[in-house]
Amino acid sequence: MAKRVILIVIGVILFVLGAIAAAGGGALMALFGSDSTLTSHDNRVTTHTSALVVAMNDIKDTNGFASSAGDPTLRVTVRGVEQPVFVGIGPAAAVDQYLAGVPFDKVTDFDVEPFRLQTARQNGNGTAQLAPPQAQTFWTVRSGGVTASVSWKITDGSYRLVLINADASPSVTGDGTFSLRVPHLFPIGLTLLIAGSVVALIGIALVVLGARTPTETRAPTVNA
Repeated sequence: MAKRVILIVIGVILFVLGAIAAAGGGALMALFGSDSTLTSHDNRVTTHTSALVVAMNDIKDTNGFASSAGDPTLRVTVRGVEQPVFVGIGPAAAVDQYLAGVPFDKVTDFDVEPFRLQTARQNGNGTAQLAPPQAQTFWTVRSGGVTASVSWKITDGSYRLVLINADASPSVTGDGTFSLRVPHLFPIGLTLLIAGSVVALIGIALVVLGARTPTETRAPTVNA
């Protein structure tokens, strides 16, 4: 009886763990595709203020992550609707100083499907005017024009992703897409899917074996 129970319990545990791993691997493959890239649809982004800002704070251990999954790279492309735009990513302290005094919208949350941005207004003094963004030297990556596109290898630290009109005037509107590429993510997902499936099958086999194991019967005792 004990052997039967042990086989079934171990089989159930292996099946659950294997199913979770396989489902996770399949989800990674579905989200990132064979090119290991997650790409958004083309979406309208807009602010009536001087800038739209995404805070990327306290990024850590990118080297450790890159050693197993490859260097993650973020790509952002925005096409200006009413006028040329500027997209830049820079160190948080330098960007915060650049934006000090002007109103801007800070992204607090977003959904990809359906696309939705939640922002919080950061009020300036109402009279400050941004200096031309292209003239600033602190940007890690930057691009400006009718179509602005940046590609950034994600690194440790705190950064800001900023969308501004190329002439630094308020009221910014653009159609934007983003993509996140993690080079080894598809192979990792495939490995999880295969390994998880194998473990789940072993678990099923153990449950079946345990169910078919005959229970021990004891011979009746005869009292003299």
